Amino acid sequence: MFKFSILSAFRRKTVSLLAILGVGLGSALLVALLSFSEGIEAMFSQTFQQVSGTVSVVSEGSNVLGRILGMTGDPLPKSYAEEIGELDGVEVVSPYVAAQIPMSAFKAPTFVGVGLTGIEGDGGELLGSPNRNIVEGRSFEKEHEIIIGKHVVADGRMMDLEIKVGDKFEVSIGKTGETIELTIVGIFSSGDAIGDYGFVGRESLARKIGQIPKDKVSGILVRVEDAGRAGEVASQIGTLFEEREPRVSAFVPADILEQMNSFLEVFRNFLLVIALVAAVAGGMAVMVVMLLTGFERRREFGVLKASGWTNWNIVYSVLVTSLTLALFGSLLGLGLGAGAALGLSSLIGISPAGGGQLVIFTWEVFAWAFGVGFVTGILGGILPALSAVRVSPIETLRSE
Repeated sequence: MFKFSILSAFRRKTVSLLAILGVGLGSALLVALLSFSEGIEAMFSQTFQQVSGTVSVVSEGSNVLGRILGMTGDPLPKSYAEEIGELDGVEVVSPYVAAQIPMSAFKAPTFVGVGLTGIEGDGGELLGSPNRNIVEGRSFEKEHEIIIGKHVVADGRMMDLEIKVGDKFEVSIGKTGETIELTIVGIFSSGDAIGDYGFVGRESLARKIGQIPKDKVSGILVRVEDAGRAGEVASQIGTLFEEREPRVSAFVPADILEQMNSFLEVFRNFLLVIALVAAVAGGMAVMVVMLLTGFERRREFGVLKASGWTNWNIVYSVLVTSLTLALFGSLLGLGLGAGAALGLSSLIGISPAGGGQLVIFTWEVFAWAFGVGFVTGILGGILPALSAVRVSPIETLRSE
């Protein structure tokens, strides 16, 4: 009976193939969307761990992502970093200098700029040590050399821009009207979803482009001894400079990431709903095929019941046939979804080989896709099975 039911799934090959494709596309979409969701969540989780216990200090009114966008607001006195270092609970203080490099320098159709952060030597520990995490090329050595975060490269590809090691481009020096030619000598991937979106070069270069005096800095990063006290230290810093000019804003990046993580959870659920809708569409394809097949097999069901098959035997046979189509579709979908996800990830330049985590396959992703296929097969076969049970052997044979 089992073998007979499986073979029944492929009596009409074209119709069966369409049903399998319907389920396969739904499962493929489920695998692709969930693997992207897992990858994005992992990137934020890693970034959260890296910024946990850190405080960012910028001038009051500055954008919280000012360093990444190259819009840090008014510079702060370098002496602020020394005073912050004397506060109780502060472990490391790292002032930085940032300037903006407009994406229009790469002929990109956007006015958005990307930050160039200047560091010296092997510095930049609180920035993820980008010059120690080169995935292509080398670190900068000369003043006009810079390295670029892998996310900038990926975003460039999405705008049909191929930004690569060896590229040269010109940027303006402040408002002087002069330009300077920069060379990309490396691509870095520190694992920080935020920090990898930017350029890094020598501090003197950032000062020159941003026209920042030697006694000023764009911002200050602070690591506290106890991550649980980050909020308390941020309050102390705000109090320390509340009567000083320029005034500062001290915020905890981890708090911002927690809010973003809540949005990410909503986004993940949204992707799941989309994928499930596609899976339901695949289930409908199976149901339609089974209803058509059941109508054509009315005489066969009548003969089977007349020869001793019970209603349960009929239901079992129809469900096995439906499950066969759905599970074949699910297996096809697993391959298609994984291939599509890896292909898109490679297309935009983020892959595990390059230190990226845009796509992550877990057993839960495949379990969801395969489980949805199983449920699709069950639900898609219930109505046709109930229809087949109602077949009367005598009336069916008489009508034939």
